[in-house]
Amino acid sequence: MSAQERMETRMPVLLVRKRAGVVGETQRTCHLVPMPDDDRTPLALTAYCGELIHSGEAELLEQPSGMPCVGCLFRVPMPRSGELGQDW
Repeated sequence: MSAQERMETRMPVLLVRKRAGVVGETQRTCHLVPMPDDDRTPLALTAYCGELIHSGEAELLEQPSGMPCVGCLFRVPMPRSGELGQDW
């Protein structure tokens, strides 16, 4: 199992950024969003900072891109003890 796959099983978080044209460039921060519990596509996602992101107005990122949302960084849950990899 790769390091990326191990991280995804420990901390199911999506990286989401609103599309250009939906908001101004300075508001296109990289939000952290909890992974939905089921396989259905939700009508909206709520980032850890509280930002509501409607279906079709954002892009899903494979890796962080642009400025991170500081509110999300402060509120994302920390891994439980024992979940940190050997790199820590």
